[in-house]
Amino acid sequence: MPEAHETSVPHGVGVMMVPPWREGLVVAVLPDVYRDIVEIISDAPGPMQAKQIVPRIGLPTTTGKIEGTRGKLKRLVERGWLDEDTPGQFTLARQGPGRDRANSQ
Repeated sequence: MPEAHETSVPHGVGVMMVPPWREGLVVAVLPDVYRDIVEIISDAPGPMQAKQIVPRIGLPTTTGKIEGTRGKLKRLVERGWLDEDTPGQFTLARQGPGRDRANSQ
């Protein structure tokens, strides 16, 4: 039986899964699905929408999966990995990952 002064600390609370991008940070630090998204956008000839990315990461193109992916894209924008110059159109951040191909390794 635990003693009265012991407290349980939930795991994962307060842990930032997607770190803010900074010089020298590589795509490999991202969780798998975020890394896949950045790599797909990196290989794209132009801006991409969530509905174009969903099938490329192996998800069905349902509204829920598209909205979930849009949330991930917005998070990557907030953290400096991607840009959204036009609403719903995502590209690599101008000074972010993948501008130097060695950074995406």
